[in-house]
Amino acid sequence: MLSWAARATPATTVLPADLTAEGEARRFVARVLSAWQGTLPFEDATLIASELVANVVRHAGGAPKLSIASTAGGIRIECEDGNPLPPRPKAGGPDGGWGLALVERLSQRWGVRPRGAGKVVWCEMRLPSPHGHG
Repeated sequence: MLSWAARATPATTVLPADLTAEGEARRFVARVLSAWQGTLPFEDATLIASELVANVVRHAGGAPKLSIASTAGGIRIECEDGNPLPPRPKAGGPDGGWGLALVERLSQRWGVRPRGAGKVVWCEMRLPSPHGHG
């Protein structure tokens, strides 16, 4: 197994433009992180990916492109769509609105940048060391 730092190439998938994409995003992240690090706890990463993908399906339209890349201290998750409008955080309630608040709370930092005719919403997370030093 390659070391975490040796993972220079992001893992990427294009998901369907429907609500099945959320579950597929969670499974994709779990598979990738399991392959990269074995028993690393990654529940927060799967939740973030699911929320980013759900925002694309519900608000931006189109098929989300999800990528995961390793960083020096963790991972970077990116979700690309074809809509140039940035996501607008809103107050959470019974009809939703919790997604970006969860992303902000569970990640070190997040943001939006233009890409082509659309945008990429990204976040970075520190992940604990598999040896308990993180």
